[in-house]
Amino acid sequence: MTLRIPERALLFGLLITLLLTLLAGLHRLGGRLQPIENLERLSLDQRFRLRGPQAHGDAVALVVIDDETVRRYPELAERRAPFAALLEAIAADDAAVIGVDGILADPEHLLGAALEADIRAHVDAAPRSDAPAERLLRRVADEVSGDRKLEAALRAVGRVVLGFHLGRRGEPLGADPALRKGRYDQSILGPQPPPAADRGLVSLPTLNDAALALGSITLVEDQDQAVRELGFARSHDGAIYAPLVVPLLAAYDGAGPGALAYRGDTQTARIGGRTIDLADDRLILNFRGPDATFPTYSAADVLDDAIADALAGKIVIVGITYLGNDRIRSPFAPRLPALEVHATAIDNVLAGDPIERASPLFDVLLCALAGLLTTLLFSRRLDGSPALRFGGLGLLAVAQLVAAYVAFAAADLWIGVVWPMAAIVIIGGVGLGAAYAGEARQRRWLRRSFSQYLGDETLGELLADPSAVGLGGARRRLSILFSDIRDFTSISESLSPEELVDLLNTFLTPMSQAVLHRGGYLDKYIGDAVMAVFGAPVRHDDHAARALNTAIAMQRALDELNPGLASRGLRPLEVGVGVNTGDVVVGNMGSIERFDYTVIGDAVNLASRLEGLTKIYGARCLVGEATRREIAEGAETAGAFAFREVDRVRVKGKAQPVALFELLSGPDGALASYADLPRFAEALAAYRRGDLAAARAGFAAFAASNPDDRTAALYRERLAALGDVAPEGWDGVTTFTSK
Repeated sequence: MTLRIPERALLFGLLITLLLTLLAGLHRLGGRLQPIENLERLSLDQRFRLRGPQAHGDAVALVVIDDETVRRYPELAERRAPFAALLEAIAADDAAVIGVDGILADPEHLLGAALEADIRAHVDAAPRSDAPAERLLRRVADEVSGDRKLEAALRAVGRVVLGFHLGRRGEPLGADPALRKGRYDQSILGPQPPPAADRGLVSLPTLNDAALALGSITLVEDQDQAVRELGFARSHDGAIYAPLVVPLLAAYDGAGPGALAYRGDTQTARIGGRTIDLADDRLILNFRGPDATFPTYSAADVLDDAIADALAGKIVIVGITYLGNDRIRSPFAPRLPALEVHATAIDNVLAGDPIERASPLFDVLLCALAGLLTTLLFSRRLDGSPALRFGGLGLLAVAQLVAAYVAFAAADLWIGVVWPMAAIVIIGGVGLGAAYAGEARQRRWLRRSFSQYLGDETLGELLADPSAVGLGGARRRLSILFSDIRDFTSISESLSPEELVDLLNTFLTPMSQAVLHRGGYLDKYIGDAVMAVFGAPVRHDDHAARALNTAIAMQRALDELNPGLASRGLRPLEVGVGVNTGDVVVGNMGSIERFDYTVIGDAVNLASRLEGLTKIYGARCLVGEATRREIAEGAETAGAFAFREVDRVRVKGKAQPVALFELLSGPDGALASYADLPRFAEALAAYRRGDLAAARAGFAAFAASNPDDRTAALYRERLAALGDVAPEGWDGVTTFTSK
């Protein structure tokens, strides 16, 4: 079906393209539209997941105070002296530099500040004595000197960087002169100064003074509580402060004094000879994978000296993870330990592959290109079917997404997808809406023109595809069902016309429902007969199973109908059903002036013949060989139905014999059951190979167990006329010369 696109839709497409391009520019140039940005960042997460984990460098290792540490060294999570021992153990493993992803803000008081001060003063002033009381006081003084031990450890190790927090929460920052250790040595502000902080949280001044340097451990979460960037600059009291990774990298590289610089005018940070490109004073993190991506060691194992020099020459970051503490959400993990953010940033800088966001101009031009291509797709010169237009829109969308992913996976480039996709969806929606409005007018014209002489089923296909108005059809494999009331002529002779019509309506209603409820097409009524097609107009791969289930449903409905007929003084009805499967031609058949949707072909004729043969074999439903094979070969239908082969016949008008099968049962119920079916099969095989004596004995034995079986009786009648020797040229096939 061809969709005619009004020229007005093209104008709307161009206007929408212009509007979306302007909004994209506003968004990228500072007037951030937060809902759009949220979607864009979610799309970035998806690109990480599609790409999967990446290999990382070997410069970083993590030492965590985890659940195992708390179990084996419970005091490490609470006391300063064990933490000092941990730093000394890491240094003893020859770590290049140690970063602490934590803040030691409060003094450690085990007994109260005044009492501890008095004890230490007494021990310091009193002459050394071995008296028990003096020894006990010295032990107590040692226990309450955790901060002193940690300070001494920091000075002894000499390469520990402590963390601090800058933001709008926390305590007002005091005049700790050691805070200068967290600043860039040089800074140049750009048009947009870094975020300002007037509050924060820092470690004890004595500890800051003993540390090699300080670094901010503040992480900024997006609105969905995910961390995707690391801030590289924050201002306080006229100075610019660096994150923890900067002094760690400086110490790792051996950069000397004055080596740290921040330039807001060029959006870069310098660490010795390294230059780091930033975006809005942030490093966009190129996450390597889920948690534990970087080598991670329990602090308990470090204290037990059980990691065999695994920390030698590395940047070691120490943090807390026990009980799920200090975790954030990342593209790979819903609860990533926060210290892995710092490890990721360090690894990105060393590898030179942080994520780079495309320039605002690039994203704006990409949005404009997507809008223009979508608009051109609905040009009159590209007039086409709905599938073609949908396909074009899908191709544009897929091309946009694939290009964005390839840029990300191959070049670590973050290209915007939300604005281009918005252009494709919105302009495509307008174009399709205009197209389908024109199609609706065409459909109304067709309905008015053809509804007087086309059935609803055919009209539905016509409206879906107006090209089907012409004569002809398509070759398809379908299943066909015929049903007919036995001896209907004698029944009709005993009824008045009004009673006959009432009986037909009573009978045909449940028969029709059995067809329609199983997705069949009710082709026609032929007096008391019903013809139904399965697999057309709507395609169903299980058309054979649907036809057989319909046959069972028809017989079940008849069993429910007959008691009511008997109460009205009418004879019980018997119905024969024939089902066959094969290649037929389906479509509109007839003349130019009058046609109908139906099927023709040998498979249809055989289905009709099978229905007629049910009277001869006494079967409620006979099934063609092709139908039985379709059922046996179906993955979901094999074994679902039971059959009995009853004969091989040549029907009128056909030279080739066909096998007949009686439908015994299926998922929707049973039609017939017999005792000792294998005996019937053996007798039938003997009959076909000409061993008439064995066949006669076999059918007699089967009839003894099934005295009401008309098929066995039929074979016994044939055998009685044949004698004991099969005629010359015997093939066991029965030929019928009438319908």
